[in-house]
Amino acid sequence: MTAFQQLLTVLRAEQNSAQQLLAILTKERDFLISAESDEILQMAASKQTLLSELEQLARQQEVILQTEGFSTGKDGLEAFIANQVSDNAHQLNEAVEGLRATASQCRDNNQINGGIVNVNRQYLHKALSLLRGRDTEVTAYGPGGEYTNQVVRQPLIGRV
Repeated sequence: MTAFQQLLTVLRAEQNSAQQLLAILTKERDFLISAESDEILQMAASKQTLLSELEQLARQQEVILQTEGFSTGKDGLEAFIANQVSDNAHQLNEAVEGLRATASQCRDNNQINGGIVNVNRQYLHKALSLLRGRDTEVTAYGPGGEYTNQVVRQPLIGRV
């Protein structure tokens, strides 16, 4: 198998793994919204497996590039592609562009999921603060009818 064929195979495998990761991130968002913790944990394990696969594939890509005398990373990959015949370069460029597009979608979906996790964490923190009687952000009317955030509260935990 030529270096071109090896690299194309690796890039296609990376694309496949990245597409699987994207599907998991999409499912994960649904589970985060519906707060299905068992499924969220299952998605985390699946993501970890795919990330390990992607790391292995990236190492394979580096080995191929180094074996052919190119540096690793984006510059080495671009130089390798530039040294290919037109048809091979076209196939490699298509594979790289597809991988980049999928990786970008994964990044965006991961950021959205992280935002959902952060909002849920903030709600949980606020609920715990309320239960403990320590919510400093609460505003209400004081005894004289003034608007204040200095509401004295008794903790709910311990009274029950």
